[in-house]
Amino acid sequence: MTTLLKTVSMLSLVALVTMAAGFTAAGQDQPPAPARGRGAPPPPPPPQAGHPSGKLVIWGDLASFDQPATAPTHCILTNRFKRGQRVGIRMTAIDGGSGETENTAVLTAHLMVGGQTVDVPMRWRGVGGFPASEYSRQPSEMWTGVWVVPADAPIGTINYTVTAVDRFNRTASFSPFINAASQLTIVE
Repeated sequence: MTTLLKTVSMLSLVALVTMAAGFTAAGQDQPPAPARGRGAPPPPPPPQAGHPSGKLVIWGDLASFDQPATAPTHCILTNRFKRGQRVGIRMTAIDGGSGETENTAVLTAHLMVGGQTVDVPMRWRGVGGFPASEYSRQPSEMWTGVWVVPADAPIGTINYTVTAVDRFNRTASFSPFINAASQLTIVE
């Protein structure tokens, strides 16, 4: 009986290891899982002729990025947001010498929320594919970032800045006007 038990145990172990190895090997050829959210940004385009020829310059504004995009408040300029609302950070980056969009720039918004810095990566929107019903032309000069105001966000002013670096290692930063009324503000 002991020999039979040992043989059955050994065969069971071999079968289990073989199945486990088969499952591991079978999963190796699968494509990666689809990206969640907006996915990885597209690679930057090649450098433009004549760039760099001046300083990197950035500026922008805040807008409501309420969903759906057809909502009456979508893309309305504002700096007052309630908890749960989508803050849209819209920026542009310009080669200061040529005056053209610097499409190799990588921008990040930095929000000071409750004593912590929240970094919001921004996406270059010049890759096209925007609905004509929303845009009179394709926006090649725009970067956007979205921050959803958390339910526990403090009521009041939130300081923010935006920084940029381009393919040529030029850097730039943006801060809104220092007037308190111009700052990102969380309201009831």
